[in-house]
Amino acid sequence: MRQGRPLGGVATKRRLLRAAACAAVLALLAAGGLWLLASRLPFPLAALAPPGATVVAARNGVPLRLYLAPDEAWRFPTRLSAIAPILPRLVVAAEDRHFYRHPGVNPLSLARAAVSNLRAGHVVSGGSTITMQLARLAEPKSRTLVAKCREALAALALERRLSKNAILERYLNMAPYGGNIVGIGAASMLYCGKTPDRLSLAEAALFAVLPRAPNALDPVRHPRRAKAARDALLAGLARRGVIPAADAAAAMAAPVPRKLMEPPFVAPQFCDLAREAAGNAARVDTTLDPALQKVAADILRGRKSALAAQGIGAVAAVVLDVASRDVLAMVGSTDFFGDARFGQINGATIRRSPGSALKPFLYAMAMDAGLVFPQSQLLDIPTAFGGYKPKNYDGLFRGRVTTEQALTASLNVPAVRLLNDVGTARFLDLLHKGGLSTLDKPAAYYGLSLVLGGGEVTLLSLADAYADLACGGEHRPPKVLAGPAGAATRLYSPEASALVTEMLAKVERPDLPTSWERVLAVPAVAWKTGTSYGHRDAWAVGYSADRVVGVWVGNMDGTPVKGISGAVHAGPILFELFRAVEPHGSRLATPSWCNIREVEVCAESRQLPGPDCPRRVTARIIPGVTRLGPCPVHRRQLVDAVTGLALSADCLGTHEAASVVVPRYPAELVSYWRAVGIPFESPPAPAPGCGAPAGPGPRVVSPSAATPYVFRRDVPASLQRIALAAAAPADSRRLSWYVDGELAAQGPPGDRLFWEPSPGRHRVVCVDDQGRSDAVTVGVE
Repeated sequence: MRQGRPLGGVATKRRLLRAAACAAVLALLAAGGLWLLASRLPFPLAALAPPGATVVAARNGVPLRLYLAPDEAWRFPTRLSAIAPILPRLVVAAEDRHFYRHPGVNPLSLARAAVSNLRAGHVVSGGSTITMQLARLAEPKSRTLVAKCREALAALALERRLSKNAILERYLNMAPYGGNIVGIGAASMLYCGKTPDRLSLAEAALFAVLPRAPNALDPVRHPRRAKAARDALLAGLARRGVIPAADAAAAMAAPVPRKLMEPPFVAPQFCDLAREAAGNAARVDTTLDPALQKVAADILRGRKSALAAQGIGAVAAVVLDVASRDVLAMVGSTDFFGDARFGQINGATIRRSPGSALKPFLYAMAMDAGLVFPQSQLLDIPTAFGGYKPKNYDGLFRGRVTTEQALTASLNVPAVRLLNDVGTARFLDLLHKGGLSTLDKPAAYYGLSLVLGGGEVTLLSLADAYADLACGGEHRPPKVLAGPAGAATRLYSPEASALVTEMLAKVERPDLPTSWERVLAVPAVAWKTGTSYGHRDAWAVGYSADRVVGVWVGNMDGTPVKGISGAVHAGPILFELFRAVEPHGSRLATPSWCNIREVEVCAESRQLPGPDCPRRVTARIIPGVTRLGPCPVHRRQLVDAVTGLALSADCLGTHEAASVVVPRYPAELVSYWRAVGIPFESPPAPAPGCGAPAGPGPRVVSPSAATPYVFRRDVPASLQRIALAAAAPADSRRLSWYVDGELAAQGPPGDRLFWEPSPGRHRVVCVDDQGRSDAVTVGVE
């Protein structure tokens, strides 16, 4: 007789089946009740969009730097369309195969989970749908029956508000992947070093199972467990026909990631700047060129030790595109982490004195005002402006120089005199329009020292200001974020920009050591150096038709360095950068449409030559703008044919007259020539009884009405003398000084004469031997 099965086993099976049936009925009833309840309850959708981390990317889309989210999580929200389709397919197949058919809660899954848990005697399955898991991720709670009911209710509410794909997208963006890695965007980047759209089958399978137990299945700490779980999923899906068996086998042969990818850390200070400009957006697309950034960083690091040996602790550089103003490279420091004190300061955006680097803008402005042209003459002589006495870097004066010489030699005195003619307020307004917003004090605060570096600018804004010259005088702000160029504002005419560029492109430059041209193969660029007062900052900025490069060298804390110089320390770096960023050679823009004309001018005055000008030179001017008048130097005068003395009109009847050419130089220049012993041709003295010659007389230089004088009673009066000085024309042979109507001193022009003042207001008059005079009123406190 055949033995049957134990009756107890059959009874147990029947009890389980009845229990499962009851559980299914109860689940259906519960689902219906929950659905009705969910229709009346809202869901906090904001919880499904926690703030993400930030990706700052280069112009080619490659990440430059990653920033943690405010809750210290790596979280990079990703659209479902930007995820490899295999991943959502595997997640649905593995976690919730009826996802697209249930209303958020799957009664069959709940019933099946109940049977499994009854059989095991403990919880082995939760029966949660993807929507329920998303609800739990949005509002984490302990895993209890009450919490499960709340999850179900929230899932039903979610399904009423969002589409299936929107729910799946949010789940993939909130799923935990171990540690502080949240969402598939961060997981794919940190585990695989790629974006989610490039995931393989093996990687997608791993990311499908990892959220089940992020710590236990961490592939870095537990690679065997992670691989086993991944392979089990692949095998199960292959058996169910979800994926081909051959594809599953190939994926199972692939290793799991054994380490997290190092987050990129390129151009950290530039990334900080871009992130701030973008308002902490989740993704920040920038203008940076990674290749140029690496080249610039390598060059600056290569220079660091040599600079450090000279007491210079920092160097920064920027590279801009002329047309778009894109910032292509920015090296704020050479050692972000190694220099604990200054490494994280951005040398490209700190405020520093630019030295002479603002001079090209003044000359361009003066050209547009018609005041100068490259071949015009400026005076480089001792000059005082109300007590302010500018000096050249080398302490020397050159008398007369051309505008081109004054700019290329970076002479201070001609620049200050020119600024006095242009006006400090007008020049400051121009600099503001050119983006130099850190010059935020009134014009009176800077005074005439503004053009010598009396204010502060940043390397980035200064380089952009030079780009204005490079593109014909139009200003656009520099750009660190991808997008169209900003609106243009005209600052200079194309003609003035072109003339300044020609001057700055001269290879034979006083600030260019002769060895540079041979050793460094100076590129064809327009460039200018600058050294700040007190030897704290060295600058070099240059531009070609396509690129602008700016270099700053100094100490972040402003510590001075004896001998620091833009020409010596910043210039060589500028040219090395240009050879690297434009390896096929630089070229200057040559606009053929500029209205520039060549004319002849008198060599002595650089004005329109008269018939008596003995020598002429060619000058480049802007027609209709450049102011040219008749030559004031070479004048005809009637003299006695025998004695050569000057005749006035009332003497012509008593003397035999002859006409001669008489040079008349500016009184200031004549005074300088006299002081340094330079010979010059003087106009003839007047014939006896023929009156005083016409023309300007002496001009009082000291004392100055603009200078406050203080008389100290505790100091002897002989030690408080005030110099008496005047700029006298060439035909002045003796000066007489009167104070309050009394003769105070006499002597030829150039003699050192003094006056001992007393408190009060005094009238000081200077009279030359021709009877011409000038006077000032000064106050002595």
